[in-house]
Amino acid sequence: MARADQTQFNVRSAFARARAHELAKLTGMTATQIVEEALRGYVPPTAAAKVSGLVKRGPILVKPAGSKVISAAEAEAALDAARERGHGD
Repeated sequence: MARADQTQFNVRSAFARARAHELAKLTGMTATQIVEEALRGYVPPTAAAKVSGLVKRGPILVKPAGSKVISAAEAEAALDAARERGHGD
């Protein structure tokens, strides 16, 4: 006699088990259906797309430094000027 394909997947997370059963009660679905739907909807994170002219510095994309060096004083002066223009005073 052929044996039915009984696939079993054990989850050892108390949170995942409780949440799956909680959602099953709320939706009328089985815990298996909840897990299947969650896995169908999951999209793993991908690497950031290449953006022309930007480079990755830690978790963010920035413009690469050019040949011109800007001092901290120049940067502060530019920020102050931009803030003053923004208030319309």
